[in-house]
Amino acid sequence: MRVIAFFRDAAWLHRDRTRAYALILALGMGIALSYDWLSTVLGHHPGVAPTAPGKPGPTDFLSFWCAGQLALAGHAASAWDLRVLTPLEHTTAALERGAYLAFFYPPPFLLLCLPFAALPYLAGFAAFVAAQGAALMILLRRILPRDWGWLPVFGFPGLLINASTGQNGFVSAACLAASVLCIDRRPLLAGAALGGLVFKPHLALCVPVALLAARRWHTLFAAAGTALALLLLSWLVLGTASYTAFLEQLPAVRDALEHHPEDWGKLQSLFTAARLAGAPLGAAYALQAGLTILVVLALAMLCRRRPGGSTEMAALAAAALLCTPHILDYDLAVTGVPLAWLAHDAAARGWRPWEKSVTALAFLWPLLARLATERAHLPAGPFVLLALFVVVWRRADGMKEGRSSSLKIRSKKLLLLRRHHVARAPFT
Repeated sequence: MRVIAFFRDAAWLHRDRTRAYALILALGMGIALSYDWLSTVLGHHPGVAPTAPGKPGPTDFLSFWCAGQLALAGHAASAWDLRVLTPLEHTTAALERGAYLAFFYPPPFLLLCLPFAALPYLAGFAAFVAAQGAALMILLRRILPRDWGWLPVFGFPGLLINASTGQNGFVSAACLAASVLCIDRRPLLAGAALGGLVFKPHLALCVPVALLAARRWHTLFAAAGTALALLLLSWLVLGTASYTAFLEQLPAVRDALEHHPEDWGKLQSLFTAARLAGAPLGAAYALQAGLTILVVLALAMLCRRRPGGSTEMAALAAAALLCTPHILDYDLAVTGVPLAWLAHDAAARGWRPWEKSVTALAFLWPLLARLATERAHLPAGPFVLLALFVVVWRRADGMKEGRSSSLKIRSKKLLLLRRHHVARAPFT
């Protein structure tokens, strides 16, 4: 019983201890990032001899930069052609022989790469990380309670993989975080942010479901209009051939998902967990489809009750990670959005049983995900994400229509509620 109470109540996660943990994480991440960036500048990975002295090390941003270089040279369609992309990557960075980084993203994302590709590789890498990282950190800080400070943001492990490799999980997380902040007072701006997910359409599967169920027509039309505008703009800038090339390489994306177990340690979906457990391909897809249907139905039921715009968007962010088989560990930056909303709402209404333990586990999971899968052979990612969705759904389901703790309201009543709960909710 004591063990159950330890995790159910999580009284040990009081304010001072939480700040200490966040400080340790922030310092550790700072050291790890410095080491990774230095390795990139010097042209080698830790423990691996440089393959091309004088060249910088490879990062995931390398494929974005090289794809942008090809587009700037007037050969946008070649971004999806490994016969052209791979030699450019080897010319730019110290890749091992036979290695390559494919560019699997739709043309709207190539538009985003263009200004960073206009810079030298390392400068573009630094600017890309700084721009998207700063945007997400500012948005998460605005969602969090005012008195929490910046430590939880700096200590969030979801920042680490994206910042060290130049991945784009910050961008999708920022789109969802902006929708949480804007949807109640600026529904068109929230829709524009959600429309930005067109560069990762598999993360936008739940967007029309949530907006239709909640009858948020302005946001829905703004999201659709923004997505169409980005598609049109990328077509005008990059040409029809870029879309043809993108569509032609989609089978390669599916093949990488289904038949490359060496990459499954990075994936966090139920589909991948089933495959790692030895399930046949059809069974893994069936399990993933079943989970997706359940999550979509639960999200639609919640949004239909309209507990509040920010609440619905936080639930949408948690659901988005469960509804696709193609979720990688760097996409776990998105968990920062429902986690920040949980902290905000709990500051006003107190923590419920199990919430602090689930929040702490989901907060740390980006740091543990690959280790758990590759070293411990425990692909627990989808179950951690499901627990986070259930916690968000349960808290949101308890709200009356339109009565969520708004991210904009700072009334005396809300401040009094927050002070009242400090004694019994030490995590805040």
